[in-house]
Amino acid sequence: MTAGASTSSERVCIVAPMSPPYGGMSLQAETLVARLKQEGVSVRVIPVNPDEPGILSWARDVPGLRTVIRELQFLTLIIRIVPKCEIVHHFSASGLYFFAYSGPLLLICPWLKKRMILNYRGGNAAEFLRSWAWFAAPLMRRATSICVPSEFLQQIFGEYKLASTLLPNIAQTEMFSWKKRERFAFSLLVTRHLDPMYNIECLLRAFRIIKARFPEAKLSVAGDGSEAKRLQELVAKWKLAGVKFLGRVAHRELPALYASHDIYVNSSNVDNFPGALVEAASCGLPIVTTGAGGIPSMIKHRESGIVVGLNDDKALAAGVIEIIEHPEFGRSLARQARTWAEQFSWKEVLPRLLACYGSPSGAIEPSIPEAEALIQ
Repeated sequence: MTAGASTSSERVCIVAPMSPPYGGMSLQAETLVARLKQEGVSVRVIPVNPDEPGILSWARDVPGLRTVIRELQFLTLIIRIVPKCEIVHHFSASGLYFFAYSGPLLLICPWLKKRMILNYRGGNAAEFLRSWAWFAAPLMRRATSICVPSEFLQQIFGEYKLASTLLPNIAQTEMFSWKKRERFAFSLLVTRHLDPMYNIECLLRAFRIIKARFPEAKLSVAGDGSEAKRLQELVAKWKLAGVKFLGRVAHRELPALYASHDIYVNSSNVDNFPGALVEAASCGLPIVTTGAGGIPSMIKHRESGIVVGLNDDKALAAGVIEIIEHPEFGRSLARQARTWAEQFSWKEVLPRLLACYGSPSGAIEPSIPEAEALIQ
């Protein structure tokens, strides 16, 4: 299959979660669908989270029943649609998700002689394989190709003799415009889910330290999740002024949000390849982050960002303060990060994707503006 193909025998089927709810995997899947269609490729979509039929809408409030209904819907869709497709590109993850959605596809696609791309993502892959490799690894080997978005996951899969190909996430670099900052104000931003693995509390502790040094500092928290109420109560208890919880922000509104802030801070404990760091880098925000999961293979310490230990609020605060007090250092970090982010543009990812699909990529000319031209 080559870009521009559109015959029914060359149709690609994307199997992934679709929004709502909004999430990194659904965003990547929807971006991929849109990009392939722009290339003239005929695409079918099988959501792993289809809406319940209207007659069963009441089931969404019954614990467990909604999951059973969705699984039955999903199995019906793959039986009906997969036989008509040449390539199945599945966004996979750990835990119950793997067994409920990846497992059936890994069983049926080789039997139907379909090219199966297992696009695995998730920061808890090591824990999942440690417990379930005896069962999951043989299933994974049935895929035509295992693709992962980071060297971090490649290394984990290699420990279980699972060969994988690096397929970076797609970043809409043209959407997230570079902004040069002569100095870095006290305006901090984080755009992560408010769930325990992202450890926003650590960031709030760091902000208390920053606030003591710079009373005018501000922190915007964009996202929602299970910890939202507790974190807001914590801010109130600490009387921590300058923190603004924005709730869930639509992806189309993120470029303006990045443009209105000066430093991006991430305090996650578990991670793989957070797209938020690519977005921040594209917009010219220097990054201060913990080194969770695959982040150290993304952000090089003191070259394209500042990387600190997990749950280290003091080091996070120190990194932010250094950038504020030494703007030339912050500008250097931002320039290097933008150059790094260019590799995730569609023009760069497309040849790798076509190679995973079994198509020659040599004829595809990745032509993007030189990163240095963008950041002058």
